[in-house]
Amino acid sequence: MTFAHQVKNEVAHNKTLLNHYPTALLYGMLLFGRRFDEEAILISTEHKSVARLCARLIFSQIPMAASVTTREYRGTFDKSTYTVTVDDENDRKTVLDFFRKEPVFTKPQSLHAFLAGAMLSAGNLSNPEKDYHFEIICPRQDLADQLLVLLEQLDIHAHVMTRRELPVVYVKDSQSIESLLTLFGAHKAVMDMMNVKIYKDMRNQANRITNCETSNIMKSAGAAAVQLKDIHYLQENQRLDTLPAPLRDTAQLRLQYPEASLRELAELGGVSRSGINHRLKKISEAAAQLREEKAL
Repeated sequence: MTFAHQVKNEVAHNKTLLNHYPTALLYGMLLFGRRFDEEAILISTEHKSVARLCARLIFSQIPMAASVTTREYRGTFDKSTYTVTVDDENDRKTVLDFFRKEPVFTKPQSLHAFLAGAMLSAGNLSNPEKDYHFEIICPRQDLADQLLVLLEQLDIHAHVMTRRELPVVYVKDSQSIESLLTLFGAHKAVMDMMNVKIYKDMRNQANRITNCETSNIMKSAGAAAVQLKDIHYLQENQRLDTLPAPLRDTAQLRLQYPEASLRELAELGGVSRSGINHRLKKISEAAAQLREEKAL
């Protein structure tokens, strides 16, 4: 089951929406369906529970003849699509008149139910493990514009694009998507999304630490290689024994432990890390001075 399917199933069975704001929920589903006018009332969905809910809400909310039809179509890869239609012209007029006269947005929560209905009918969500993306495909541009304003009033920062000649209102911010799912009553989905974010943050932090450690190891290895090269150069030119005893001891430690870090060399030599680093720099300076002398 996809994350979007999980969310729609949870919202479609949310008792608060169904028991207290069924009219607003149904209005969102129908208004953002494929057609909502006197010539056709149609929603199309891949979710069986959404289609059943839409048909049930029409019958329970609107007094009309029984011309609501739910159909299942088998597509490619044996994937089903479900449609809900109001077939009789007079019944379609009854539905439209009902929403013209019936007060839909009686409470702030009814607006949330309306948005939940729009999501059920025309929404989609990406798996948060891969990407943060929520969208509602709008049948008309004016609906997209109104939806943008409505979301902005809820502090949800959305954008609009065009796909296959239809406006698509979308949200990319994970926090805003969590807020929307909370408004829809999809609390389990919110928790799942938050758990994914926590896991991602932990994984990213672990990667940063690993990358930092790897970088430090590479730097240490590179520095050690330069130090060994300088020590060998001094050895080859019989200059190593002319260095002060502390530098000679440090050079011998580096030769004996070529892969040791500065901290490890410091512990082996019984001095501080800064002390061992200072000695190695002095050795490199002696090698550099010898190279300059030979170049003259």
